[in-house]
Amino acid sequence: MRLGSPLLVVSVAALFLRVVLAEPEAPSKVLAPQSCSTSGCHGGAGLNRGAYLIWRDYDPHHNSAATLDNGQSRALAGRLGIADAAQSSSCTACHAPMRQVDPAVFASTVKEQDKLDCGKHVSCANCHGGAENWLLSHTRPRSEFPKDALARLGMRPLETAYERANNCVACHQNLANNLLEANHPPLVFELDGLLVAQPKHWQEADGFSHGRTWLVGQAVALREAAAQDRREPAERRRAEIVAIQALLQATGTNWPDSPEDLVRRADEYAKRISSEPMSVEKERAILEKLLNDRTPFQPAAFGEVTPEIRFLAIGHYAERLALAIDRLNESTAGPKKPRPITDGAIEGLFAAAKPPRSFDQAAIDRFLQKLDSVAAAALPEK
Repeated sequence: MRLGSPLLVVSVAALFLRVVLAEPEAPSKVLAPQSCSTSGCHGGAGLNRGAYLIWRDYDPHHNSAATLDNGQSRALAGRLGIADAAQSSSCTACHAPMRQVDPAVFASTVKEQDKLDCGKHVSCANCHGGAENWLLSHTRPRSEFPKDALARLGMRPLETAYERANNCVACHQNLANNLLEANHPPLVFELDGLLVAQPKHWQEADGFSHGRTWLVGQAVALREAAAQDRREPAERRRAEIVAIQALLQATGTNWPDSPEDLVRRADEYAKRISSEPMSVEKERAILEKLLNDRTPFQPAAFGEVTPEIRFLAIGHYAERLALAIDRLNESTAGPKKPRPITDGAIEGLFAAAKPPRSFDQAAIDRFLQKLDSVAAAALPEK
């Protein structure tokens, strides 16, 4: 989240979100999560009724600030010269985005204790927008009050993969150079896996696709990494950028591999994929392409980066390839059709893919052995 604002993320995503959301001139102010919690709304039972309870009782975002008080965070803060991670905007921007905001972002009806409590979470407003202007309107039938009308009132749309990726990517992908150098745990944005792992307080619409969600998430991760590298060049980040580009190229989904601006190219690609239908047959074709492609593991691969970080680029590719195979494996299954790759094979591939920083030729050989084994079991004989 951008420092000083609970509703926008610290990334190029903020620029695109302003266009997508058609934000009102007078921003809708933040209400406490309790405004959503009555039994007749999101604190009850039934379809879409238990969202507040799921968030409060099961969602890791509810306890996101607690991380700042553990030993790992204290050690990281010490390396960064930060006296208290729980009070540093470098840390609270993502872990407790409402903790140090201008009190004016809250509606006048929000009590002081509720404002303090909001600083313990990634709160409802951080994902859905301040609700003061649309709290009542969003309960009306969509035929009377459609989503675009709610967006004009400040409700953040989260239906498409592109909208969701924009909302989540900054805190799940990029690290500033000082955090990288201080060995903050690495961030790897993979949208579909994050959505699956999160306790669902929503229902997916017809036509939802794991494969499309994964692919859009990778393009948005690339956009963010490229934008961050433009602000703060870093060889380690460059290794990840070229790895994601290679992965998108390998999918056969018309990734525009050109010298044009990478940030814009990745964003336009993400929007296109997000709006296109994705069939099981297409997801299966992407999975087969990725299982068959060995180009990124050849000696000439990633020649655009320095030799010192070539192995790191291959490690990043292997890590994201394992994630891709996992999500596409999920998407090609059906009620009467088992997943083509077993859980044990997926786990073995993940084990061989991590961590990217330890990759050398021996690690590549081990990963390729696992990949060959997975491909042999999953791909039909020609």
